[in-house]
Amino acid sequence: MSNRTNPVAPLWRSASALLITLVVALAGCGGGGDSAEPAPASDPRETSVTAASMLRWAGPGVDGVAITAVTPAADGGLWVAGAEGGLEGRPFLRKVGGAAPNPCGDGLRFLSEISGRFERRQGITSMTSVRDGAFYLSFQGPGTVFVARYLESTCAIDGGFGDQGVVAVPVSGLAAPTGLLIERDRTDGVLVATIFAGVAELRRLTPQAQWDLAFGQEGVAASPANYAFGLSRMATATNGDILLSGHVSIPFAFAPAILKLDAHGAVVSGFGTGGVQLYPELSIGTADAGSMVVEADRIVFNANTAASVTLDDIVTYDSVVGAADLKTGRLLPDFGTGGFLRWDWGYANSNMVGPLLPNGRGGYTTCGHVIKSFVAGQPAALVDVTASGNADASVPYQGRRLIAQTDSAQCAGLARLPDGRLAAAINDGGQAVVMFFDR
Repeated sequence: MSNRTNPVAPLWRSASALLITLVVALAGCGGGGDSAEPAPASDPRETSVTAASMLRWAGPGVDGVAITAVTPAADGGLWVAGAEGGLEGRPFLRKVGGAAPNPCGDGLRFLSEISGRFERRQGITSMTSVRDGAFYLSFQGPGTVFVARYLESTCAIDGGFGDQGVVAVPVSGLAAPTGLLIERDRTDGVLVATIFAGVAELRRLTPQAQWDLAFGQEGVAASPANYAFGLSRMATATNGDILLSGHVSIPFAFAPAILKLDAHGAVVSGFGTGGVQLYPELSIGTADAGSMVVEADRIVFNANTAASVTLDDIVTYDSVVGAADLKTGRLLPDFGTGGFLRWDWGYANSNMVGPLLPNGRGGYTTCGHVIKSFVAGQPAALVDVTASGNADASVPYQGRRLIAQTDSAQCAGLARLPDGRLAAAINDGGQAVVMFFDR
């Protein structure tokens, strides 16, 4: 972990430079000295990247608008999902860019077929990729979790799917779910994970809106009972295996972990111990594994780690990108240092990484945010890591740069478009921002 820098140091250096400049200027007025003005102090951590194009919009009231998921459109545009207006807000879809005429119109399309049908807010929690002209959205509201299918051509719900486009997710005798995640499988189905405190239940939904009863045990694959497992993300391998990242509860903290199931929902016993591989090496106290890129022989994944649960997202937060063997789950020693790259930004806090995807140059890009200080703000940030697990030296500073025009931000999504451009969805001070960066 790198040494941390006093968050007021950049301001002090700037003030010192200004004072010296004024002194030199006054001396020049009094006697005409020919000393050159000193160069202003610079901080390499301030290296930033500016989007080639950007769309920013706000919602009504103090709650504003927030993006929760994005996915590339088939025509080169970007599908954006989210909600406007806080807890009682309305879910929306928005199509940004693309070669085809926008089926959603020029602005947002509020999902009245959802908000008008169910009591109170039904928030969009995740979104699948587009396949066969359709994508899926997961919704969670008070006592309700369900999946809906939407058509690219119309920006509208597929009324022929399930019950008017919606399939309710069963909740089997546990407490109220704390989350819902969906992901395409490697055939034609959708993996649906219902998250409870310490338990994840995974089901498979067919394109015919039926729950696959051959999946897992009578249709349900649960995280192993001997672990209190918290789910963060899902991904699939080319052979259909399913990877679930998150954390396992340990005394007074969490250990980052990945659970592996086969395509039928059975635990892959050769992966880790009983299908779960823990990564205590990544943690400086408590940690959580997140977004994953699954390759032919390895899993590249990111994690965030804090000194303690109580200091989470305030101080002593580092970011990690690691690589593990796809078959065994063990860290690959030739990636980074001992299997991972850890960094912070040297501010009062560090970058907290979120989505991760290939960068088109053999390495990986992740998106997150940097808490510089409670005064200086929280810009969004991009980070590039090489295929061997090192900071990408071709991208200053140390593979990392702040995203210009963001200052109270969190990264909500990241997508690589067919033409190579990078799209980032950012929630910035109650406003939604979609940025496009050149290749």
